[in-house]
Amino acid sequence: MEFIQIEAKDYDEAIKIARQRYGAAVRIHSRCIFPASFGKKGYCKIECYLIEDNSIEDEDDKVIEKPKSIEAPSGVIAEMRKTLLDNDFSSSLIDKVIGDLVWEDAKDLTEMELRLVNALVDSAEVNREDILHPPKFFVLHGSTAVGKTLSLLKLSMLYTAAVEASAKRNIIVLSLGGSSKLNSICELHDIDITHAVNPDSVREFVAKESDRYDLVLVDIGEIDEDLKSAMLTILPKESTGHYFCANARYKLSEIEASYKKVASQYALRSVIVTMCDESYSIGNILSFCNNENMSLLFLSSGRNMSRGLHPANSAYIMSLFHGFSLDFKSMWDNADKAGLLD
Repeated sequence: MEFIQIEAKDYDEAIKIARQRYGAAVRIHSRCIFPASFGKKGYCKIECYLIEDNSIEDEDDKVIEKPKSIEAPSGVIAEMRKTLLDNDFSSSLIDKVIGDLVWEDAKDLTEMELRLVNALVDSAEVNREDILHPPKFFVLHGSTAVGKTLSLLKLSMLYTAAVEASAKRNIIVLSLGGSSKLNSICELHDIDITHAVNPDSVREFVAKESDRYDLVLVDIGEIDEDLKSAMLTILPKESTGHYFCANARYKLSEIEASYKKVASQYALRSVIVTMCDESYSIGNILSFCNNENMSLLFLSSGRNMSRGLHPANSAYIMSLFHGFSLDFKSMWDNADKAGLLD
C-alpha cells in the first residue's frame, strides 16, 4: 500500500485537497498537527491511501475514515525536543522523558504534548508535607541576590494570612547579620524581627524567645561563612529545616554550582524558586531537581510581598512553559483571574 502525504493550513483544508485530487477512493490513515513556532506557521499533515474500488458513494462518512492513532514520526519528536531545549531543559531529562513515554495511542500532536508536559512536571517531586507543616526553624540558603530575603518575607505573609486557622503561624524573622533596612520592612508589614550578631545572641533567642513563635524564618545576611555555620549549629537540629533558594533566571550550571556549595555543608530538604516571572521558562529548575533528586516547595514571581508566592503545583509549573501548541500561561492567567485557583 502506497501512502500519500498532504500538507495544508489545517485538517479541513487537507481533507478538501485530498478529495479534489483523488475523489471517493481516498482514505485517511493518520494526521499530525504542527503548531506555529520559531517564525514558522502552523500546519497539518495527513497520510492517505487509495482503494481500488472507485465506485463508492460520495458521502463524507464513507469517503473519509476516522484517522488512526498517530504514530510518532521522528520529525515530530525532533520538534518537541527542540522546544524543550528552548525551554532550558537538559538533554538528559529530555532523553529520559521522551524515551519513557508511550506514543502509539495518542490521537494528535496536542495529546502528545500534554503527555510530555505532564511527564516533565511529574519529574519533580513536590514537598507537600513541609508546605503544610513547615519546621519551626526555617533556614533558606543560596547565593547573593538570589531572592532569599524577599522569599522569607513572602512566606511570613503567606502563613500569617492563611485562610484556614490550622495553617496560620505566629512568625518571627531571625536575621543573622541582616541590614537595618529589613527592620523598616518588617515594621511596615507588622512582622516580628530580631537580629543575631554572634552565637551567644542566637543561643539566647532560642532559650528565651523562640517558644513564643510557631515559625522562625532565618534570614542570612552578608556574614563570614564560619560565623554563619557557628550560629546555625545552635538551632535545634530536630526542628530545623534547611532549604535552597534558586533563581529561575540562572543557568543550570550556575544553579548546580551554588547548590553543591551549600549541600556540602547542610542537608537541604527542598527548593524555593524565585523570579519565575523574569525567566523564559523553568526547564533549568526541573532539570536541576531531577539531577539532584530535590523536591520543590514554593515558586515565586514578582516583588510584591503579599502575593506571587505559589505552593509548587502542576498548573503553575505548566504556565511557565513556552512554544507548545497549547498556551499554558493564558490558561493559568484566565483561571487565576476567575478565582478558580484560590
